[in-house]
Amino acid sequence: MRWFFLAFIALLAAAGNAAIFESFSTSRIAAGLAFNLFVFSLLVIWRAAYFAEDQAKARLLILGHAMLTLAAGIGIVIIGTGVVLSSSCESLIFGNKNISQVALYFQSYGYCRELGLAVIIFGLFMAYPSLRLFIGIAPRFN
Repeated sequence: MRWFFLAFIALLAAAGNAAIFESFSTSRIAAGLAFNLFVFSLLVIWRAAYFAEDQAKARLLILGHAMLTLAAGIGIVIIGTGVVLSSSCESLIFGNKNISQVALYFQSYGYCRELGLAVIIFGLFMAYPSLRLFIGIAPRFN
């Protein structure tokens, strides 16, 4: 089963990068960074789950989780930045979910930029613990 997951991660990376880098722009490069960080975090978690021993497993799982959270935070910041720059809540409206109803409400009053700023702040809030962990780890490797 472990090799199936590795093949799935490789297929996910290939398909995701092909979709993201269909055309080049600054936002797509940032999205590619977040997506590839996500894929790399899956690889680290996969390595920890199947091949690492006790102490190394714990360290790799913490590192993988921090990278996963950082990738999610970067992705949310990118979405919020798109909303702020376009002054449109269209990227937050999908289906009949709660976030769509909130986005429709904000759009009806013309507060899409403010909602985008709130989304950016939420993404930074999500990414902050991971960034702090990576900054704390960096002096240990010198």
